[in-house]
Amino acid sequence: MDSNRKTAIIVGVLFIIATVATLASFFFFEYIYDSEYLTVVSTNENQLLIGVLLMFTAIAAIVGIPIAMFSILKKFNESLALGYLGARIFEGLFFAVNIITLLSILSKSRIC
Repeated sequence: MDSNRKTAIIVGVLFIIATVATLASFFFFEYIYDSEYLTVVSTNENQLLIGVLLMFTAIAAIVGIPIAMFSILKKFNESLALGYLGARIFEGLFFAVNIITLLSILSKSRIC
């Protein structure tokens, strides 16, 4: 099998994983937008943790996409390939900040 085809399959699978994990995680976080979210979070702790694990899966897939594509993209323009890699890592950092915020809400709900 051609190496570009292998890379295309890997990138396609990573895109699907990132999309599904992100959308599925939002179903676990929908109750956070309630007015009494600290009480609801403390009673649904496992649901929040499952959502966080899905977000970690999404981060891994999001960062894995440009890593897999880098060898192909650098043939055309190495600086743009590095820019794409940096942008996706930055996107992963935003997801990580979201995870930290959710876990801080969880720890605050345990105190209250």
